[in-house]
Amino acid sequence: MVPSVPLSLERSHPTSLSLSLSVQVQKHNENINHERRTRSGCYSKREAEDTLEDTLSLQSTHYQPKRHTMERFSYQVGDQVEAVKWEEERRLWYGARIVEIIFSRSRHPCFFVHFEGWPVDQADWVDEEDIQPPHLQMQYGPLGKESHESWKDYSEFHDDHAKGPCLTGLVHDTRMSLHDCPCHGDRGVHPEQPLRITSILETLHSQRLLRYFRRVQAREITQAELLRVHTFAHVYNYFSSHTNKITSIAALLNPITTTELETTDENSSSSKRNPQRRHFPLMASNSVTPPDLIYKMSCGELGIAIDTTFHPHHSSYSARVSAGALIELSNQVVEGHLQNGFALIRPPGHHAEEDAAMGYCFFNNVAVAVASILETHASTIRKVLILDCHGNGTQKIFYDNPNVLYISVHRWDQGTFYPYSGTPEECGEGSGLGRNVNIALSASEERPKPMGDTEFMAAFYHIILPITRQFKPDMIFVSAGYDAAEGHPEHLGGYKVTPRGFALMTKMINDLAKELCHGRLVLTLEGGYALQPLADSASATIKPNQGAFQSLRQVVEIQKKYWDLPDYLFKLSFKFHLPATWRATHSIANRPRRVKASKPEVVSGY
Repeated sequence: MVPSVPLSLERSHPTSLSLSLSVQVQKHNENINHERRTRSGCYSKREAEDTLEDTLSLQSTHYQPKRHTMERFSYQVGDQVEAVKWEEERRLWYGARIVEIIFSRSRHPCFFVHFEGWPVDQADWVDEEDIQPPHLQMQYGPLGKESHESWKDYSEFHDDHAKGPCLTGLVHDTRMSLHDCPCHGDRGVHPEQPLRITSILETLHSQRLLRYFRRVQAREITQAELLRVHTFAHVYNYFSSHTNKITSIAALLNPITTTELETTDENSSSSKRNPQRRHFPLMASNSVTPPDLIYKMSCGELGIAIDTTFHPHHSSYSARVSAGALIELSNQVVEGHLQNGFALIRPPGHHAEEDAAMGYCFFNNVAVAVASILETHASTIRKVLILDCHGNGTQKIFYDNPNVLYISVHRWDQGTFYPYSGTPEECGEGSGLGRNVNIALSASEERPKPMGDTEFMAAFYHIILPITRQFKPDMIFVSAGYDAAEGHPEHLGGYKVTPRGFALMTKMINDLAKELCHGRLVLTLEGGYALQPLADSASATIKPNQGAFQSLRQVVEIQKKYWDLPDYLFKLSFKFHLPATWRATHSIANRPRRVKASKPEVVSGY
C-alpha cells in the first residue's frame, strides 16, 4: 500500500503520523524554537540565526497558516495538495502533487512534491508544516493546472510498484542550481551551468521515466566527511565564510555555532538541514572567497583556473549539497533500501584534488562518498571499484589505497588532452600498486579518427570486465562523465559515443554489479556539457579503429604485471574486435535508421 499520512486536529505522540492543522499561530510561534532543536532526520534544526522575530515577520508577510474544517485528511502519492514553494526569500503557496513520501527516524513524514504548472526541475521536498489540503482558489505555475487523469495514472503506477522492492534511487536538489557564474550567462556561455540538470530531468520526464525512480533527499556534507579526503586548508577555503577565525583542525571540527559552521557529525540532526530553509539568499557576510578566485574569465567575472565559475554567495553551498547528496544515496544502497542509484548532482567533483579545485569541481564527490562508505560500512564494504572518464583528483586521492580499484577510460592523445595526466604507466604506488588502470586513448597518427561506441565497448569487454572480476568489489561507483558523447566540441570531448553506446556500457556495468556485489551500483553525474548532443555520428562496427587498437595494446602490456588477463589479448593477430554476435544481438553496427522525431506529446504527470 502507498503510505498515507493522517491529518487530525490534535497532535498525538511524537511517533504518530498525525499532523496538526488547527494549531493556533501564537502557540506555533511559542513552540517553534523548541521544535527546531529537537527534531531529527528531515526535520533537523534550523539555522541558529533564525530568530523568533524572523519567523513572525515571515508569517505576517508571506505565510499565513490556513485553517480548514475537515476532521481528518489522508495524504497519498499522487494526491493534489497545496504546498510552499520558495522564491528567493518568499514562501508562496502553490498547487502541487505528491511524488514521494518518506519518514525520518522519528517517524515524521517528508514530502517530495511537483508544483503544478512549473518545470519538473522545480520539484522540491517540503515538511508537514508546509503542506495542506487543496482548495478552489489555489494558484499554479505559468503552465497552469495539470491533468488529473495523468496524475491518477501515476498514483496507480506507484501503488502497483510500491508492493515490490524499489531498485533505483534518484537524488537531485534545487539548491544545486544556485551555483552559477555571477554573470548568469549574460556575458558568455559557461559549459558547467544549471541547465545541465534541467535538460536531463526534462528528458526523463518527457519519456515518463521519472516514475521508475525512488527519490532520495539530499543534505549538506559535513566538515568531518570532507576531511576524510581533503586537506584542512582546502576545506577551510571552500567550506564556509571566514567570519570565525579557525586556526586548527580541532577548531574546524568544533566550531562556534553559526549558519555555515555548525555541522560536524554526519549522524547529528544538524547534518540534514530543513529543506525549506534552502532558498534564502546568502548575505555578503556569509560569502566564501577562496584564495584561488583570482583569474579573470572571458565574461569578466573572477573564476578559478580561468574556466571554473564560482559564486561567492552560492557555489560553496551547492557543492556541499552535491557531495552530501551522493553520500545519502550511497548509504541507501549499502543499507539495502535501494539496489542502485543515480546522483543527478552538480557541481561535479572528479577533477577536485585533495588540496585543489579545478575543472569545474570543488569537492571530490565520489572520493568523499567512497571514503565514507569504507569507514561507516566497513563490515559490508571492504573493496570498491570506481569507473571514471579520468578524474585526476579521484586517481590521486586513492593512488596508494589497495581497497579501491580505479579504472578510467578517457581521451589522452599522448598527454595533450585535459587534464594532461592519466597515462597508461600510472598504476598506483605503495600498497595501491596495480590498483590504478588508465585506459588512455590516443588517435592514430596515420589515420586519426574519433573514438566511438565500438572503441569504448572493446575497452569494457576485453580489459575492464576481466580485471574487475579478479578484484571482486563489494560496491561499484561510476563517475558518469558524458564528455565523450557525440556533439561535444573538440576541447570538451570530441568523441562520438552515442546514447546507445552509453546504454550498453551501463548495462554491462549493472550486470557486473549483480554478478559480483549484490547489484550495489551508484552512478553520479560528472562531465557532459552539450545540452542537445548532435543526432548523427559515424557508423559503428565491431572493429575498433587503429588508434584504439594501439592504445588498448599498450594498456594490456602494462597491466599484465598486476592482473591475470586472458591469453588471447597478447596474440599479435588480435585486434580487440567485439564478438561477432554483437553485430545482431546488441545492434552496435546495425542501429535502426533514425527517423525525424514527431512533435513530443505534452506530459503533465510523472
